[in-house]
Amino acid sequence: MNKVLTIIKKYTDNKANISEWKYIEAQVNESIATEKPITLISFTCSTINSEFMFDQKTPEKYVSLDPCGNNLEVDLPRLQDLYIELSQVYPVRIVILIGNTDPYYIYTQQAKMFSFNKGEFFKRFNKRWVSYKNNLEQSIKDQFPKLEFELISWYEFETSWKENGWDFEQFYLRTYKRIKTLYKQTDFDWELSKLNEAFGPGKYFEKLEKPSQTVLKDWILRKFSEYTVQGFWIKLFWPEAILIQNEKPSLLRTKMYQPLIEEYLQSRLPVIYPYGIDNNGYQ
Repeated sequence: MNKVLTIIKKYTDNKANISEWKYIEAQVNESIATEKPITLISFTCSTINSEFMFDQKTPEKYVSLDPCGNNLEVDLPRLQDLYIELSQVYPVRIVILIGNTDPYYIYTQQAKMFSFNKGEFFKRFNKRWVSYKNNLEQSIKDQFPKLEFELISWYEFETSWKENGWDFEQFYLRTYKRIKTLYKQTDFDWELSKLNEAFGPGKYFEKLEKPSQTVLKDWILRKFSEYTVQGFWIKLFWPEAILIQNEKPSLLRTKMYQPLIEEYLQSRLPVIYPYGIDNNGYQ
């Protein structure tokens, strides 16, 4: 266990969040005791064509098929190094989740502004998500052949569990109704200030007209709700997982995964920061 923890310490910056380390130690100890691989989970998202978000004819083109510029791209060299070092001393599993359901849960407010229903929404969007996943997977394999990983579409993951009686959307709706009780208003205010800066040339929503403040405030509540339930589901279905935090602001994004885990499981999703802790950036 000491060798594993030494390597993880080498690849993480937990100085600003030192309380996290006991959860990491406990999870590594549990994995080794039960002879299970060290499971490291990382999120990424699809690249986008922002001008299509509210297009009434082909909104699915919002999902770009080109993985170039993916937010995971800059992290992959270090992730491969971490994988190689860890796998030399103990089995390790790298799971990369494509968080592709934001257009549904957040931006289109569950497809409410379209004339077609959510079944048609997912049918259209999933064709693009499948193509994007295939392109991203091949791109990673071509550039980082020593990195063994599993690439999972969140939509496919969510759908597979729905067939077994677990309905993510119902979890989401219940959480959305009470999301203001789970966070401080200052968290929402910070998010709104950064979101307001994300529109315009060179920004994330480069070609999208900024919606009203009412809509943006709702996006934020929806975003917090989605993250909160995603964190809970990761802990439920990958109880052995340690999250690799690659989003910004680092500690707020980590915080957004924890409330339901703490409430219902009296636990936390352990988190490491191989790319440093940045509490000012926005991603």
